[in-house]
Amino acid sequence: MESAIMNLEQSVQKADGKLDMISWQIDAFEKEFQDTESEPVSVLRLLRSVTQVKEEYEVLRQDIHEVQQLQKQLTDSLKAQLLQVHGHFNILRNKIVGRTNNRTTPRLK
Repeated sequence: MESAIMNLEQSVQKADGKLDMISWQIDAFEKEFQDTESEPVSVLRLLRSVTQVKEEYEVLRQDIHEVQQLQKQLTDSLKAQLLQVHGHFNILRNKIVGRTNNRTTPRLK
């Protein structure tokens, strides 16, 4: 379970880094576009930038899907552990209640 949590944290950090990179690239392009408004913008360069952003978006989508899968695995694991702990609690409670009942009822000799 610890490895699932670590994998989840790493995937979230990786996705966050990719989002930051995409944001930075969009900002850089917007600044460059604003600076060159008097010059014609290269359509080929614009298409390359858009294609690159689309590719990075697709990779990010895959990373998010992976994070969601890891979250589901972690949730399922935690649910299973909770059920197991609940079962152990019931067993122990029944043992304690059984011992208490045995002590309070007088035994015939």
